[in-house]
Amino acid sequence: MALKLEQLEFLAGPRGAEALAMDIPDNPLSAQKKLRKLYTYDEACAIGHMRELRTRPVAFAKFSRELAEQMLLSDELLQQCSSLRLANYVGKQMAVLAQAAGRSEVMDLCCGLGGDAIGLASAGLNVLGYDISPEATIYSAHNAAAASLSDRTKFATADVTQLDIPSDAIVHIDPDRRSGGRRVVALSELQPSEEFLRQLTRNSAIGAMKLSAAMDFSELDDWSNVRLEYVSEDGVCKQLVVWWSPEISAQGFPARSATAVWGDMNDPQCESIAAIDNTPVPYGEIGPWLIEPGPEVIAAHAVSALADKHKLWCAHPGMLWLFGAEPVDSRLARSYEILETVAGREREIRLALKKYDAGVVEIKSRGVSINTDALQRRLRGKGSRRLVVLWTRMGDKQKAFIGVRRKMA
Repeated sequence: MALKLEQLEFLAGPRGAEALAMDIPDNPLSAQKKLRKLYTYDEACAIGHMRELRTRPVAFAKFSRELAEQMLLSDELLQQCSSLRLANYVGKQMAVLAQAAGRSEVMDLCCGLGGDAIGLASAGLNVLGYDISPEATIYSAHNAAAASLSDRTKFATADVTQLDIPSDAIVHIDPDRRSGGRRVVALSELQPSEEFLRQLTRNSAIGAMKLSAAMDFSELDDWSNVRLEYVSEDGVCKQLVVWWSPEISAQGFPARSATAVWGDMNDPQCESIAAIDNTPVPYGEIGPWLIEPGPEVIAAHAVSALADKHKLWCAHPGMLWLFGAEPVDSRLARSYEILETVAGREREIRLALKKYDAGVVEIKSRGVSINTDALQRRLRGKGSRRLVVLWTRMGDKQKAFIGVRRKMA
């Protein structure tokens, strides 16, 4: 359900705030019956819809429960927006760049739900948010106020491609990655246009641009004044952030890095690694520990950097799983102690699992087409150990590694 501008204006006003805080029945029909005695049909529908959105798991996954229950949300913008954790991470990095330039004001283009503005303002920056949608500016202003950041944020409805953006401006932009109701990845399908986005990196002093994590960085090969950062959260690569600044421009090529973000939403922790090219991963025999690079490391083509840092190797050309003599203490990789290596056939895997007292079995595969969910159900044993089967192809043969995942400290 997409709310009309009039419905949003009502919800953002004092009557709407009172209605959203009202004690009403959990049953939707009973709730609507009570609301219709006090509000118009459109107002009652808006109240019911917003109360439901505020309790969705995705809202609590992206924002703290306390904040989510005070925000104005929409289905589409909630799906596209960053989590508060990622917004705060980007905000803190932007604040460092701004401080180095002696600046404190940032333009937040395509501000949407306002989550990124909250992250930027929380880092101490003064935010001017713009969006072509008048509904989006209502969302942003309300949500910044809910986060107690009204004093650091201002929002206006505008076509960002028509704004006068000074050459010394610090900008953040989250282009619309939806077209015709579907998610898009390619630069050519984004709004604003690819040409506007490219020019923005050249014509403003400092900035960050959020793109899809599914984008191959080869699309940005000729963006020679940027740094590309693939960022993950909870083991999922969530976004590609394009950074630019005078220091980055001096490098003259698109540097790449991978970053994992975790911990407190308001004060996240992070770990990064810079990609290194023309440094092949060494080869060796299968080792006692299998090391799985994180999705952000793979997306950034930083596997060789991870291997170099932790003295890892691979056992076959093109194999992204690595091996080591010891586990890797890093948020950028997962470590599995290998109990046994068997042929990649279900019968051999089943026998090995039984030998090691398997209970719940997790299946991870690379280069092998298997139904992991169905296989996990079939291979689940009656034992007490939680084991992992890492199934891959090595040349013309399939191998399966029976292992135990090492928990992070």
